[in-house]
Amino acid sequence: MTDPMPPDQPAEHSTAPIQLMPPAEAANLADAAEPDRVDHRPAPALNGRTILLIAAGALVALMVAGTGLFLALSEKNPVPSPLVEKKSPFVLAKEKCGSTIGSDVELGDEGRTLTLHGDGEESSGLSFDKLECYWSELKMPDSVKEELLATRALDGRQSGDWDGVHASWSYHPDNGLQMVFTLSD
Repeated sequence: MTDPMPPDQPAEHSTAPIQLMPPAEAANLADAAEPDRVDHRPAPALNGRTILLIAAGALVALMVAGTGLFLALSEKNPVPSPLVEKKSPFVLAKEKCGSTIGSDVELGDEGRTLTLHGDGEESSGLSFDKLECYWSELKMPDSVKEELLATRALDGRQSGDWDGVHASWSYHPDNGLQMVFTLSD
């Protein structure tokens, strides 16, 4: 058995640590004594390839955002187109009245001209009822309609105008009524 060491002698031979405060407080004091460890590594240098990749990514993000913004705005405020927004009266009349044979009704000049071919004794064409449908849809006035109905083969080509529409026609019993409508400027 070893003798206890007197307090005035150094603890060179002792293997147990000397504790003057409770272990919990000693741990807190040890933590406070050591500063937080910070890694002081230099920041990685940006090389040309890294900068190029960052710039390309930013450019792609801007393009996607710009395209999305353009599409969102264009859907809310579409660019007006006269032929899309407002169909010509000739296109509307053809949609409403139709025709039995494709060559009986012809649209031309981007919807600004309408040609009708009526029934004749030796040729087929639009029936009188179909012709009346077109006249009604185009709001042909009674005065022009009466002139048209009174036209004979000997009269040659006749014409009439109303509300921005010019109509010309000829009639022969063999070929029937041939009419051309144009929008006036």
